[in-house]
Amino acid sequence: MSPITQPLNPEEDEGDEVAGVTYADQVMTTSNVLRLRSRRRCPELTPVVMAAGYGSQMFELTENLPKCMLPVANIPMIWYPVNYLIQHHFEEIFVVVRVSARDKIEHFLTTQFRKQSQEVHFEFICIEDDNDFGTADSLRLLTPKTKSDLLVISSDLITKASLSALANVHRANNAAITALVAPRYTAPNAKSKKRNKKDDRDFIGLDPTDDRMLFISNEKDVEDEISISRGQLSKFPHMRLHTNMVDSHLYLVSRTALDILDNHPSISMMRCELLPLLVRKQIKQIVNAEEIYSDRLYSTHQPSAEEEAKHPDTYFDVLLETEKVGCYVHRTSEFTVRVNQLHNYMEYNRAVSENMCDTFPKSDDSSSEISKMTQVGKCSRIGDKVKIGERCGIEKSFIGNGVQIGPHCKISGCVVMEDVVIEDNVSLFNCVVCPDAVIASKSNLKDCRVCSKFEVAAGTELTGETLNADSHDLSFNIGCSSGVSSDADSCHSK
Repeated sequence: MSPITQPLNPEEDEGDEVAGVTYADQVMTTSNVLRLRSRRRCPELTPVVMAAGYGSQMFELTENLPKCMLPVANIPMIWYPVNYLIQHHFEEIFVVVRVSARDKIEHFLTTQFRKQSQEVHFEFICIEDDNDFGTADSLRLLTPKTKSDLLVISSDLITKASLSALANVHRANNAAITALVAPRYTAPNAKSKKRNKKDDRDFIGLDPTDDRMLFISNEKDVEDEISISRGQLSKFPHMRLHTNMVDSHLYLVSRTALDILDNHPSISMMRCELLPLLVRKQIKQIVNAEEIYSDRLYSTHQPSAEEEAKHPDTYFDVLLETEKVGCYVHRTSEFTVRVNQLHNYMEYNRAVSENMCDTFPKSDDSSSEISKMTQVGKCSRIGDKVKIGERCGIEKSFIGNGVQIGPHCKISGCVVMEDVVIEDNVSLFNCVVCPDAVIASKSNLKDCRVCSKFEVAAGTELTGETLNADSHDLSFNIGCSSGVSSDADSCHSK
């Protein structure tokens, strides 16, 4: 799209909304407010949900379940970005998945949104399980299928951010890429506002005048120091480096950026390779090219002399391209989290339940059998076809579909996934129990993770352990109570 220059004609039809996001066609010169218009025949955005990740940072929960199908507040996490797109009236959505996970994901999406009486067509882009495809590789597969810009959203993103506001920033700046960023989530009642040391920080450098992105990297990609070129600092002396801001992995990607991607076949990852490349190219176009070349500005990787000599074009072909590139961000203060790390999985379940409850699909409460003598706290969510015995206490927990809980059980601050069996007199505190697991009677687990199909023997007492198929081989280390046998029979795989 060409830059917006002409003033708005007030007598002209304002148009209507297509795909929930309307786009800048003209500008009110007095206030620089975008007047938004639609294009019916050529949609401005093609949405794609990235759902092929293995969940390497949550591997204990994703061993037998695709990461995007992990429940968040009792709903598979992929529902949230897809519902977000549907609420913005997109009717055709691309979904990138692994071959082995396609059937499960497709069945859930088609069934769930049919229940919600929403018409949407899904087109699945399948990647072989043993293919080490990155997000940028996936975008290349989409390029021939559409002539419009892409709206790329991660399957682990849950947000209430305004998509129209993001689109306005993208079009107003004629950007190659526009990213949604948000403050790192902290619970309102948190005792400490300090960052959890397990969180990977994003380093995002912005021009405070227009939110142009000048630097981006992740903490794990930075070894000792961050290098900024002399030329860049001279041109942007007021650049601010933010460390408490999160790249939400929601991007608007222009055809210019996709063309650059096609010209760099070695780029595999969007976040840590393509985005820094576009930022470097943007800086090169603004600052004197010789300064950039001499200072060699890199966001995440400083090549060795051997690498430069062997593959000079890999690092400097960005200097040869001529397309104008602009990289911008839209900051949102709306609720935004990425459920992609194990240590905050429980916290984000509670946060989503509190902040997104107005978007939840209706559940069939009548299909569950809950004893009248059982207390279920207001902050808990109970799935369909659940059976809970008498005198149980369920507090701040999420109980999945088909779970069976025996009498006299206490469950607090837990995620219990579908088809789990919990026998009588069991106590669970701050635990995650994966599908089809069995926890036998009189067990007491605290801060534990019980993996899929694992069976915990009766009377087991554990704190801070992960129970999977290998746990029986390490039973002498597990920390079972003195009243329970610590041999291989005390914790075994189902």
